[in-house]
Amino acid sequence: MPESDSSESDSSRSGSSPESSSSSRGESPNHNGPSHDRQADIRKVAKILRDGNYSYDQSAHLIKKARRRVGLSPPDRSSGGSPERLSSEEQEAFLDAAYDRDGRTGLQMRVLLETGARVSAFVQVRVEDISFRDLEIRLRHTKGDRPRDVPILSSLANELKLHVGDRETGWLFRSRQGGHYSKRRIQQIVKSVAEEAGIQKRVYPHLLRHTVAQRLADEGMREELLQQFLGHEAPETTQRYYEPRRTDVKEAFEEALGT
Repeated sequence: MPESDSSESDSSRSGSSPESSSSSRGESPNHNGPSHDRQADIRKVAKILRDGNYSYDQSAHLIKKARRRVGLSPPDRSSGGSPERLSSEEQEAFLDAAYDRDGRTGLQMRVLLETGARVSAFVQVRVEDISFRDLEIRLRHTKGDRPRDVPILSSLANELKLHVGDRETGWLFRSRQGGHYSKRRIQQIVKSVAEEAGIQKRVYPHLLRHTVAQRLADEGMREELLQQFLGHEAPETTQRYYEPRRTDVKEAFEEALGT
């Protein structure tokens, strides 16, 4: 795929510089230099992604592979503990507020919360992706483009049956225009429902994914099964849900000392 020549045209307009001189001598470019050098690199990458017609998830996957190719590691977030999530009380308040708004919103938020689907996969779910017999939803538009089936509770399946009615195909949640919801619209709905529920923390779709993941880990789901449920490529990504909680440490402390 051809790269952009924007950096060349930029240098021809601005004249030579120490950075361009060092590059011509075969030295590595100074990526800590002026911001316009980084902007040229950003334009190159953006052009590659645009010309390749990559989706957001495909772009993220491509960049991740490129980082590995050149030996760049992501920052270590292991010291940060478990991801932020909704408490049990907040989950209940969130769903109550969603259903108070209307049944469709309540069902949307329940599907997000119980399947752990990324919003990009959630908005692409179709009626034919639901197996009422096997109690599963197939998420086709996943990170890395590897479809996977996630289990659902029978009570959620019953709600989905009522929602789907006689339809056998089409988007599970249709917008007013007949297409599927946009990721941005779902993000707005999640945020507004959380505000109506009186939740003070920032709530967004991925926080709902963290919430169900942490709940499953806390309830004893084996790590490799949770990894499969979430569709994580690396086990390290799943391991953060198994960080000891402060309450666990406190209980173990009190039990050990026998206060």
